Amino acid sequence: MKKIIALTLALALIGSVAGNAQNPAPKADSASAKPKTEKAVKQEILSKPSGVRYQELVVGKGVEAALGSQVQCHYTLWLGDSTGLVKTGEMLQSSKTNNQPFTCTLGQGLINGWSDGMVGMKEGGTRRLFIPWAQGYGAQGRPPMIPAKTNLIFEIEYLKAVK
Repeated sequence: MKKIIALTLALALIGSVAGNAQNPAPKADSASAKPKTEKAVKQEILSKPSGVRYQELVVGKGVEAALGSQVQCHYTLWLGDSTGLVKTGEMLQSSKTNNQPFTCTLGQGLINGWSDGMVGMKEGGTRRLFIPWAQGYGAQGRPPMIPAKTNLIFEIEYLKAVK
């Protein structure tokens, strides 16, 4: 009797394993999958001569941003650690909170790191900028929100060029 039970259990186990091999685990549902419209994401961190570093999260296909370009964007800001690559806390500010895109002219009235970091972006793209304090708010910072000599991390979504 014990041999029959052991044999039955062994066959059930083999059948279960074989069944899983024929029916692999389900794929992630479409809600968690990335939209097909996004171009391949590059995770490498690139550097500009100014010391600003960036990651292409979504490569756009539209008009390329240049100094003097007027652009409309969404942005999110975090403070960075001493390496400038790691967020030190929660989001500090975002235009997405109230769905109010930010319109600006690159090279005019912005911190240098923002303008430099957006140059070369194309409409529809998203970049994460790692801005060293010297290209951000400098030695003085912008109290009380941004302490002196603070590195910044921005995620910028370039919505459109403004004509």
